Amino acid sequence: MPLKTLILFLAFLAGLMDILGGYLTLIKKQLSRQTLRYFIAIAAGFILSAAILDRIPEAMVNNPNGALFILIGFLIIYLIENLFAIHAHENSSQEHTHALVCEPQEECFIEKQASLTAFIGLLVHTFFDGVAIASGFITSLHTGILMFLAVFFHKLPEGFSMSSLVLAANQGRKFALFSAIALGVSTFLGAIFAYYLGFSNNNLTRILLTLATGTFLYIGASDLIPATNACRDRHSILFVMLGVVLFYISLYILQIIGIKI
Repeated sequence: MPLKTLILFLAFLAGLMDILGGYLTLIKKQLSRQTLRYFIAIAAGFILSAAILDRIPEAMVNNPNGALFILIGFLIIYLIENLFAIHAHENSSQEHTHALVCEPQEECFIEKQASLTAFIGLLVHTFFDGVAIASGFITSLHTGILMFLAVFFHKLPEGFSMSSLVLAANQGRKFALFSAIALGVSTFLGAIFAYYLGFSNNNLTRILLTLATGTFLYIGASDLIPATNACRDRHSILFVMLGVVLFYISLYILQIIGIKI
C-alpha cells in the first residue's frame, strides 16, 4: 500500500473512532461509566509509554533542540486547555471536571460557552493526533504504527466525552454528533497537513513529530491519568498497567515481523 494511502486510511480510521464515540452518546445503549474509564486508562498507559520510552529518546538523538520542541508541544496543549478553560462544573458543587471525566449520567451542568471552548481545545488536540500519525509514518513504519495506536486508543472516549459535554450544555443532539464528526475531520486534516508539509522536508517532519510527542506527554499525564484517578477505582490502575503492557507487546510484534525504528 502506498505510504500516502496508508496514512490517510489510518487517520480516517482514527477519526472514525471519534465519530463512533459521539454516536454512542446518542443511542440508548451507551457505554457504561466504568467501561469508558477503562478505555481512558489503557490509553493513558499506552500514550505515556510511547512518549517516554520511544519518542523522547528518539527525539533527543542528534537533535539539540529535541527537548525544546517537546516542551513547546506540551505547552501548546497546556495553554489551549487553560486559555479556553476545558472544564465543567456540577450543579451540586463548584468542583472542576475535565472533559474526559464528564458523562451524561453524571447530570453535570455545563455552560454553553464552556462546551464551545472545550470543542475548540479538542480540535487542536485532534489536529496534533493527525500530525503524529502522518509524521510518524514519514519517519519510519515502526514509529507510525506506534503513533497510530497511541492515537487510536483514546479516540473513542474523546468523541464520547465531547458529545457528552454538548448534550450537558443543552445544545442538542445534532450539534453533539457534529462536534464528534468535527474532531474526526480535524484528525484527518492534521494528517494531510503533516504529510504534504513534511514529506519532502525531513527536518520539518522531525519537528512536527517532536511537537506531537510533547502533546502526547501532556495528554497522557495531565488529562488521561487524572481522569482515571478521579473515579477512585483501583481496577483503573490495572488498566493503566495494561496499556503499558500493550505498548511492549506492540514493540515485540514489530520486532518479530522485522519492523524496526
